[in-house]
Amino acid sequence: MIEIATQFGNSLDQDDFETTKKLLSQDCEYIIGSDILYGAREICNSYEENMIEGRNKLDKLEWGECQIEKVSDHEFYVHFTDYLTHKGIKHTHKCKQKLTINSKGKITQINHINNPKEVKKLNEYYAKVGIKKAE
Repeated sequence: MIEIATQFGNSLDQDDFETTKKLLSQDCEYIIGSDILYGAREICNSYEENMIEGRNKLDKLEWGECQIEKVSDHEFYVHFTDYLTHKGIKHTHKCKQKLTINSKGKITQINHINNPKEVKKLNEYYAKVGIKKAE
């Protein structure tokens, strides 16, 4: 199962949304804050839209290499690192998502783990470079 989590993280780090889509069950749910997205297509569209939006508003946006942390046999944290540059000012943003993988090797749930300290630092960075706050 850890291989599935690793493939998921790597596919997002490489903007390979087709591979990401294949790893998700058709009824997968993505919990992000108070929103829940359903199904592989809707979830992958959200990831792609987020990438496009980020690259449009920043001078440079790069993904680091994800790290995988086992929670249980079917649950894993995927730790992501994003490198942002705007107006010559750099910022490193970290976030994590918890994956639940079924016995067939498909991801059935993604839960974005909100870290208030990281969101605060990101919002401070955006304010510093003149970009609206993160949601």
